[in-house]
Amino acid sequence: MRRFHLILGLLLFIVFVVTGRFMRADFPDKEIIDQELRILMRSRHIYILFAALMNILIGLYFQSLPRRPQKIVQYLGSAVLSLSALLLIWAFVQETYTFHHFSDLSRFCIYGSLAGVVLHFLAHFERPSK
Repeated sequence: MRRFHLILGLLLFIVFVVTGRFMRADFPDKEIIDQELRILMRSRHIYILFAALMNILIGLYFQSLPRRPQKIVQYLGSAVLSLSALLLIWAFVQETYTFHHFSDLSRFCIYGSLAGVVLHFLAHFERPSK
C-alpha cells in the first residue's frame, strides 16, 4: 500500500503540472477571462496538488496495522482517499472546461479526502479487550 500511495501521489503531481500547462496554454490572457472562472480554475488546480501531497505523505509513512479490523478501516481509508484524488482530476476538467462554474463535485471530493484521513486516524485506535 505504501508503494501504491507513493506512485499515485507522484502521478497526481505530474497531473498537477500538466493542468497548470493546460491553464497557461488555454487561457494565456489571464486578465481577459472572468475572474471568478480564473479563481475556480486555480482552486481546482491546487486541489490536485493537495491530493498529490497527501498521497505522497501516506506513501512515505504508511504502515499496515496488525489487527484485521484496523487493517480493513485503514485500507478503506486508502480507497476513499484514492478515489477522491482521481475524482478531483475529473472535477478540474468538468468545472473548468465543461461547466465554467462551481459544482458540488469538488466539494464532495474534498469531503471524501477528509473521510479517508479520518478512517486512517480511526484505524489506529484499538477496541479495549474484554
